[in-house]
Amino acid sequence: MPDTTTAEPFVVRRRRFETTTSILYLGALVFALMVLLTIACVVVALVKDEPVRGPLEAVWLSWSGMPLIFAVGLPVLILVGVVTTAESRREGDADQIVLTIDQDGVYLGGEQPETLPWSQVHGLCRLERCTVDSEGAQTWLPHLVVLKHPESELARCSKAWGPSRHWPGTTEILGRQLPFEDLVDAVHRHAPHIPVTDRGRVPD
Repeated sequence: MPDTTTAEPFVVRRRRFETTTSILYLGALVFALMVLLTIACVVVALVKDEPVRGPLEAVWLSWSGMPLIFAVGLPVLILVGVVTTAESRREGDADQIVLTIDQDGVYLGGEQPETLPWSQVHGLCRLERCTVDSEGAQTWLPHLVVLKHPESELARCSKAWGPSRHWPGTTEILGRQLPFEDLVDAVHRHAPHIPVTDRGRVPD
């Protein structure tokens, strides 16, 4: 049996590309590349003794002028990014944690973080819930659910089984979903008596 008292906590954090600051940095990078492209086009036009108006319009007035609009609003976006970065540093690392499994229990992050001791946990499971958009298209999204009731007492609606979150990595930009095997291993290290199951698609 694994030693649960010395096992390292299993922590899943949001990836950097999920934060507003990182998206703004990406936008600044795209803007810088467009400036370099503009300079290159102008240099080529001057070397060929051609008007520089053509390259400027091709770069900044394409896509209905969206690059130019973005360039005008970039200082405001950078200011927002600076403020967001400062606030996130004051808040610390805790707000970036979406899941922790340790000897004390399970911690679920998010807008309403919640900690459940192992005495209240009857299992963890991965399942997929169906969402329907305004056009009627169905999308199945994976969720992580902490079961607060024994298997024999589970209701038909999975939303009553216990607290749940989107499966880590599902909603992140360029994120990688948490491998199911990693969750199984983490729970086995800290609470080997707790079952971890993959229930697939569950219609509620």
